[in-house]
Amino acid sequence: MFPGDKALTLHKITTFFHNAKMKRLALFVSQFSRFLTGIEIEPGAIVSEKTIFSHGMGAVIGFSSIIGDNVIIRHGVTLGAGKIRPLDDRRIHPKIESFCSIGAGAVILGPITIGHHSVIGANSVVTKDVAPYSVVAGVPAKFIRSVENPQKMPWAF
Repeated sequence: MFPGDKALTLHKITTFFHNAKMKRLALFVSQFSRFLTGIEIEPGAIVSEKTIFSHGMGAVIGFSSIIGDNVIIRHGVTLGAGKIRPLDDRRIHPKIESFCSIGAGAVILGPITIGHHSVIGANSVVTKDVAPYSVVAGVPAKFIRSVENPQKMPWAF
């Protein structure tokens, strides 16, 4: 079993404890998973079981992140908060829609949405919404081009 698969399996257990209001146990399983796999998925994050961690070491997924189906996350990716934790239940982490590819070292911050079939370049810093079928890269991330044929992209399983 690959580390990404282990992280997703342990996140299912974390989610069970988190939803059952057993926060300390959820945090323990989450930290054990991070120790075992090098991938940190905070309790509360919604991560599809079809997510692919391609050499996911060092990936950090914030507690209010939402990740759709068939998203490829490479090593060193951060889905983080753009500001301090609010007092209410608003989402402060990114939402990644289905069939996205996130390059190594990319940092995606705040309650933004990465549209489906988009590509985030390696080491990019994304702080604004990304439209579906877009390729963005840079610091700060800028639109590079549109994805013209999604069947030829790395998520075409």
